[in-house]
Amino acid sequence: MQSNQENICFFENEKHLCIDQQLIFFTAFCSYKTQKRSYSSIHKMAAESTLSPPAPLDLGRMEMEAKETAKKHIANLLQRPEQLERVDQYKRRISRKKASVDTMLKTAVQSQLDGVRTGLNQLQSALQDVYEIKQRLDEVEEAYKSISPLHTKLMDLKKENTRYCQLASAMENLKHIFTAPEIVRKTEELINEGKLLQAHKHLTDLEQSRDDLMFELYKQPQQSPTDNNTLEKYFRDVISLSDQLGKQLWVIIQRTLMSVRREPTLIVTALRIIEREERTDEFYLKRKAQTGFIPPGRPKKWREKCFRILEESISSRIEGNQFEDRSINKMWLVRHLEVTRQLMLEDLKVVKQMLPPIFPPEYNIVRKYVQMYHKALSNHFQDMIQQGLEGNEIVTLLQWVGIYNSPELMRHPALDFDTKEFGPLLETTAIDELQNQYLKNMKLNIMEWTKNSLTQDQKDWYRDEHPDADGDGYYSTSLPVIIFQMMEQNLQVAQMIGEDMVKKVIELFTDELAHYAKEYKGAIQSYKERHLQDRSVPKFFLHYMIANTNNCIAFGEYMTQLRKRYLKEELDNKDEHIYIRKDRFQVLTDEFNRIGSFGANCILEEVFIDLKNIKCFEELMTKQWQQSTHAVEVICATWNDYSVDFVHLKPVFHTALVEEGQRRVLKEYLKALLSKKLSFKTYDERKMAADKICKEAEQMAALFHKYTNKSQHIQLPITEDMFAVLPMLAEVLRLRDSSMMSLELTGLVTKYPDMKPEQLINLLMCRGDLSRADARQIVSDTVGDEDPQRQRPEGIFTDIPC
Repeated sequence: MQSNQENICFFENEKHLCIDQQLIFFTAFCSYKTQKRSYSSIHKMAAESTLSPPAPLDLGRMEMEAKETAKKHIANLLQRPEQLERVDQYKRRISRKKASVDTMLKTAVQSQLDGVRTGLNQLQSALQDVYEIKQRLDEVEEAYKSISPLHTKLMDLKKENTRYCQLASAMENLKHIFTAPEIVRKTEELINEGKLLQAHKHLTDLEQSRDDLMFELYKQPQQSPTDNNTLEKYFRDVISLSDQLGKQLWVIIQRTLMSVRREPTLIVTALRIIEREERTDEFYLKRKAQTGFIPPGRPKKWREKCFRILEESISSRIEGNQFEDRSINKMWLVRHLEVTRQLMLEDLKVVKQMLPPIFPPEYNIVRKYVQMYHKALSNHFQDMIQQGLEGNEIVTLLQWVGIYNSPELMRHPALDFDTKEFGPLLETTAIDELQNQYLKNMKLNIMEWTKNSLTQDQKDWYRDEHPDADGDGYYSTSLPVIIFQMMEQNLQVAQMIGEDMVKKVIELFTDELAHYAKEYKGAIQSYKERHLQDRSVPKFFLHYMIANTNNCIAFGEYMTQLRKRYLKEELDNKDEHIYIRKDRFQVLTDEFNRIGSFGANCILEEVFIDLKNIKCFEELMTKQWQQSTHAVEVICATWNDYSVDFVHLKPVFHTALVEEGQRRVLKEYLKALLSKKLSFKTYDERKMAADKICKEAEQMAALFHKYTNKSQHIQLPITEDMFAVLPMLAEVLRLRDSSMMSLELTGLVTKYPDMKPEQLINLLMCRGDLSRADARQIVSDTVGDEDPQRQRPEGIFTDIPC
């Protein structure tokens, strides 16, 4: 009714509008009414579905919002005049939408009502069930109160039942009780005769009778200690029988590897008895969990003891093959470990092939045997380490540990066992300690060997005979061979342990050789100083100095060979001619090369000591030199004389010695020429001196070039040009026209930029036709004033004083 009134009122207020406009507003009004009814239905459902009172709704505000929404909706629909033709279509669409919303609301409300109705019915049913349960519990409580006195009335019956059970158990075991002594005696006989299964059957009967009687006593409310003691005393022989039977079983188990080849039925019998006892243990352990009673001597754990006996027998077998010790035979450990290896191979082959059919599958006997052998070996080796190993005994043990998992033992084709799951035979820490101990001993041995070798070699340096020469005629001593033979032997031993040990040994050698190199250089230095005190001793000083210089090359070559042989993967292959990287090996090689260079300088020093004693260098550029060729001839003769011995020097140092020798000769010659010792008065004197300088330059160049070509075809760089500086200096003296002097000096400075202006001035002063001021002016005009900040290249003039 209210809805109709609202409709009439709405249209009366809009009666001035046209029919089409009225239709439009009717459509909007329907939409507004639909929204309003939706809000009312939702409000009603919320009120019915909650226990708390619903919040009041502002219907006036909602109506205004609905009208505003309707207006906006109409405005959106009728934005153009042609849309007025679709008013009927819009009206039908809104009507259908309104009917759909009404249907949805009715369905939702009906669903809510059905749910509430169902819940109320279930609550009613539950309430009825609770009431019935309460009644039943009350009835049970009443019945329990009436039954309570029956406990007292039936107490006598309970006692009688207990006595009956005890008597029944006694009657059942009466036979065994009366015949117990006889059964014990018979069981002992069966054990002695080796009839173990029958003996175990009698033992089981006796134990069962004893245990049943003791269990009945245990169940009594008031236990009697006297009865328990009586039973235990009566059956005291049962425990001793069990021990006797066990001893027989352990003897069989201990000889498993022997018995399995001859009489495997003994092992099967023993294992059957052990498994029966294991099942009996399980039964009584379950009863103990239920009742708390367990017979004396249970659980026997014979299976566990079986494995323990096997493990003890393996340990005894390993320890028993050590027939001697260090005091009897130094190779005792080698023999002991080899016997152990052969014994293990034989035993494990038998285990793998013959034991699986005999032992129960759950024993996993092959794996267990390998594990026990692994553990026994580990314990045995640890005991040996604790007792102390010496020298090569450590190597022997580490080598054996290394082959443990190789085809020689565990990975033998007949075995192929993987022991990784059992852990390492020796822990890494134990192996590291052994290796460190071995390296420590080796270090002490190396220090002693090198010291003794050097001492013995030093004695040979004072012999009154030449040192030994190799096939090419090069002198050497036995020192490098002795040192590296010792190293080679130790590396071969280390190689048996493993590659890591080889690396450690080589590194140890390099470290010790570094110390030895210092001692070796000190010995050579002392040898030289001793000779300088009295040059007549040692008689063959020069020869042994040559031998020691050649030794330094041998040390480097041996280091290269060892590196190539034992550390192939660490070689630097960037250059096929370089086999040693710039590391401790190269550093050591360089150190011996420096010692060799020191030895070569000592050899060269002998030549120049003789030349200085003869004073041939002091004679150069003097009046005596102008009139004689004595000075240069002595230099050449002395070098020729020493070169007879220099041929025994290896090419590397021979070439370096020749190069340094001619450099020092040239240096002395230039020093004499530029020292202003001689000043010429006439041009003819200058010309004769210049010609003599050129001739002597050719003579000395030919001399050193001859010995350079003998150095195994190792050519010196620019050997023939080293003395070429003398003819150029001679041209400065020979030049008549001083106006051309600048050109000569320019060519000279261009060829030898290390020449100082003061040296040029001294050269010009030797001419005798120029004052010092004129010579300085010519040099200044030619090469300019000397700049102290200028860096001059190094050359032959660098070390010559001005």
